[in-house]
Amino acid sequence: MPDTDSSYVHPKCYANTRGGCSTTISGEHYISHALIRLYTFDDPGVRIQPTPNYRIPVGIQPRRFVANVLCTAHNNGLSDADGAALAFATFLRSIALRYMNGAGTWGEPDEVEVSGDDFQRWVLKLLITHAAADVFTERNGERVTTLVSDEAIDLLLDRAGWPSTWGLGVTGDLSNAHLSFDPFTRIETVTSDWWSAAPLIKHDPKLLFGGVVDLAGVSFTLCLFNQSEALLHDDEINPLHRVTQRPSSLSWVLNGVPKTVRFRWSDPWEHVPVTFTMQR
Repeated sequence: MPDTDSSYVHPKCYANTRGGCSTTISGEHYISHALIRLYTFDDPGVRIQPTPNYRIPVGIQPRRFVANVLCTAHNNGLSDADGAALAFATFLRSIALRYMNGAGTWGEPDEVEVSGDDFQRWVLKLLITHAAADVFTERNGERVTTLVSDEAIDLLLDRAGWPSTWGLGVTGDLSNAHLSFDPFTRIETVTSDWWSAAPLIKHDPKLLFGGVVDLAGVSFTLCLFNQSEALLHDDEINPLHRVTQRPSSLSWVLNGVPKTVRFRWSDPWEHVPVTFTMQR
């Protein structure tokens, strides 16, 4: 039997909803291995100690920080999503290391272009991987078994188009305490506190509805539902308050000098720029 078959469904692969699985399961990193290498300066001797929800009681090599929830074929098919996240983080981290929280230099205008489609899929992949591996927990530490819809898998594998009211978002209101927007003035964002993932779960049944993912000091919301009404609610507990969906760019401006991430989108929806003005 060939390793990949258009009709084969691997029982351990969460992306098996339409077949196309390989016969082998690969270790899917909870957070992209390339990102771990970036933030550990590619130190071959580094060990990481996952938080208790991952149920890994000892320090491990980064290559072992994985869940066996994707077949090799579907895992390899998501490499562009990992590449988009790496490009985003590499750009912001290099600026942060030069800026040194104001002790270094800001430099000249600079920008990078990143596929918004692939970055959006990376955020979704991170959330789905955590859900499929049952590592999301409630406040009391109890594990939350979370279902993943077929629609989410179709979006992840680029089999369907995103509805206009679903998808990626960033803060559009600096009073939203749930969402970070500053990659440059906390040293932790280039050392120990450079990523996190928290789900949005619809109960009865417990279904992954989206989540909030932090990378390089910036928070991204991801919604698998019509979020238009939620964007207007100003409750303190609402992480979606005044979120800007699918920005065309994110810019950080200091003394008139911008550092910009431009997102390239293939969908027909409106995309607007978001700018953060920094003070030294």
